Amino acid sequence: MIEKELLEKALRGFYRTGCFHIYLAGSFDQDLNQMSQQDLGIFLHEYVHYLQNISTPYGIFEAVALNEAAVETFIDIAPKEEIELPYDAPQSDKLKMRLDWLKDTNGQPIKTQDNLLQVDENKDILMGVLNHTIHGRNCPLIALEFHDKQGIVHRRIIGALDIKEAMAATYQSLIDPNADHPDIPYNLLRMYCKQAFPSVGTDVKKFICLCYLSLFSLDPAYQFVNLCYQAEEKKDQSGFKFFDEYMNNRHVITGDKSMKPWEHYNELLVQYRESIQGLLRCETPYIDTIFVRLRMTDGNVPLLNVLNTNEAFTSENVKALVNVLGIPYLHAQGRGWFFPSLDGVGASDVVKLVGMTWLYQFLITKDSGKMRICPLVSMCGQFGDYCYDQPWLERGCSFEIIGDEIGLKNKTITIKG
Repeated sequence: MIEKELLEKALRGFYRTGCFHIYLAGSFDQDLNQMSQQDLGIFLHEYVHYLQNISTPYGIFEAVALNEAAVETFIDIAPKEEIELPYDAPQSDKLKMRLDWLKDTNGQPIKTQDNLLQVDENKDILMGVLNHTIHGRNCPLIALEFHDKQGIVHRRIIGALDIKEAMAATYQSLIDPNADHPDIPYNLLRMYCKQAFPSVGTDVKKFICLCYLSLFSLDPAYQFVNLCYQAEEKKDQSGFKFFDEYMNNRHVITGDKSMKPWEHYNELLVQYRESIQGLLRCETPYIDTIFVRLRMTDGNVPLLNVLNTNEAFTSENVKALVNVLGIPYLHAQGRGWFFPSLDGVGASDVVKLVGMTWLYQFLITKDSGKMRICPLVSMCGQFGDYCYDQPWLERGCSFEIIGDEIGLKNKTITIKG
C-alpha cells in the first residue's frame, strides 16, 4: 500500500498537493455550523494541508516541481503518435534536482507497519543529526529513535511529511479533541517535543506556529529542531510572537538580494502563479484572487491569525479562515462535490488544474496491480466500462476535454501489463 493511501485511510480524507483538491470520506456543508464535529475536524485537517501548500515556501517548491514534471511530460507526449502507459518521460536536470530534494527532505516513506506502531512515551525519544548532501548541497537529516510498546527500538528519519501531518492533526484537535491518529507520522513529533522542548510540546498553539514556520525552509525537519531550541530559550514568549520576530528579523539571501522571509515568500508566490499558468495555458482569475489575499505583509498570516485568540476555537474560527482564502475544489463522498467561487469569481481555472494534475498522475501511475480507472469519475458523476484505461475516448468525458490538450485520442496507446 502506497504512502498516500495510508494517509487517506487514516484520515478519511486527503489533500492533493498542488492540485487545489480536497477529498472527504464523510460529509461537507458550506454552512460549517451544520457539520458534525468529526467531519468539520477532518475538513480543517485537509484545509490546513491546502494552506501549507499555497502559503509556505516548501509547499510552493513542492507544487512548482509537480507542475514542472507535468509540463515536461505533456510536452514530451504531445508530438508522438504512439505512447506506452505508464509513461516514463525524460526529466530535465533542474527537475531531477528538485524532485531529489523533495524526496530526501520529505522524510521516510510511510509503510503499512508504521501506521500500526504505538510509541511508548514513557521511554526516551532521542534525536540525532545525520550528515547528508543532495547534488552537492548540504542537507542534514533528523532521525528520531523511539521504543514501541513492545519494547522494540525504531529509528525514523523525519521530514516535511511528519511536520505537515503533526501540524494538521494538532490543528484538527482544536475542533475535535477525540480525533484519533496513528502515532506515525501524526503524533511522534509532538511526543518528542514534550520531552525535549516542554514549552513547545505542551503548548498546542506554539507547536503549530513552529511547525508552520519550519515550512518556510527547504529543509523543514532540521529547521524545526533549530526553532525548538530557540523557542525553548524563550519559554514565556508566545508562538505568535516568536513567528512574528522571526519573519521580521531574519533575512533570506537569493542571488544578490537580501529580503525578509515574508518578502521572499511573496516572490515565490509570483513564481507559483507563473508555473500554474504554464501548465494550464489560460488565465487564472480565481487562483489570482486567492494569491492576492495570500501576499504577506506584517501581521497578515490568516492560518495563525484565527488561532491567536484567548477564546475557544470553534467553527466560527474556521469560517473566518475560509472567508479569507476560500475553499478549493472539494469532493465529499457523503455529499457530492463543491465547486469554489469567491466574491463572484468562479473557479474554472481550479477545475482545469485538478483535471490536468490528475491526467498527469494517471499517465505516469506505475501501480501495476491496480485497474487504471479515470480519477475524475467523482467530478462527472458517470461510471461505465469506458472509465478504464483510456477514458478520453468517451465522448463528453472530462478526460476527453483535458486529453485534447495533448491529443490523446488521436494516439495509439499501449497499456503495459
